[in-house]
Amino acid sequence: MSAMVYSDIFRKIQNKYIDYPDEITIETTGKCNAKCKFCPHYELDRRFIDMEDSLFFKIIGDLKEIPINHKFNISPFKVNEPLMDNKFFEKIGVINTELPNANIRFFSNFNMATFNDIERLSKIKNLDTLWISLNEIEADRYKEVMGLELDKTLDNIKNLLEFNKKYKIIDKVSISRVADDTSKDIEFKNKFDRIFGKYSSEYDIKFIKRAEWIDFLGKQHEVPGNEPCLRWFEVNITCTGKVALCCMDGKGEYCIGDVNEQSVLEIYNRKEYRELRENIYPRKFIAPCNRCSL
Repeated sequence: MSAMVYSDIFRKIQNKYIDYPDEITIETTGKCNAKCKFCPHYELDRRFIDMEDSLFFKIIGDLKEIPINHKFNISPFKVNEPLMDNKFFEKIGVINTELPNANIRFFSNFNMATFNDIERLSKIKNLDTLWISLNEIEADRYKEVMGLELDKTLDNIKNLLEFNKKYKIIDKVSISRVADDTSKDIEFKNKFDRIFGKYSSEYDIKFIKRAEWIDFLGKQHEVPGNEPCLRWFEVNITCTGKVALCCMDGKGEYCIGDVNEQSVLEIYNRKEYRELRENIYPRKFIAPCNRCSL
């Protein structure tokens, strides 16, 4: 995509989301059952912490300041597995009740999902995205990359696709792989299709560009220099309440605020952060965005 086309997209987003965010990430727990090689979770100080209930409800109260006619997304995860939160579905119920203008985006490795979880997913209102991060389709490679047992995950995916075929939780379940631009990408798709071909109308395969977390840039990646970033229209809240710069600031090392002390909208409209949205700055002039390959 050319810098000019990207800037045009940025301007359209800018007009709609300058005052109120496009997406809010709420990491309700720092826990994860996987050990993905491409994820910094094992380095996080917060990896065993659950968000305090009082903080969660404070965030929801902050978001009620957003006008009811402003549609936005809530992603109840960040660097974690959302199903590790044993109050996850209760919290989604609160969001549905208190924020009817918020769409829900659900991302999971789905390894620990139960049939009851699938049934509860079907009851989520405004479910916009149901995304499973699978990445590998060979058991040994899956174990190596994600630290999980493939058979269990595939059984859970089968149950989900079967349920979706009967009851249509969502138009299509997204099954993703972090692409390496080799023949393994196509092999992944082909094998998944062979296993789940009878449910082909229920899923899409998504290949995700390998992007490095900020300050973990691999030599094989080039940082786009002349484009602004659409992540400047998001608020990424970690389970401790600190607000990371963006989804790629996994450790929260570049915090732009703390919802324990400030409102979500106060942080979103902080002068330095708002200026990024108001001005179409090339990322090469903005640190640490100039060290991110997303």
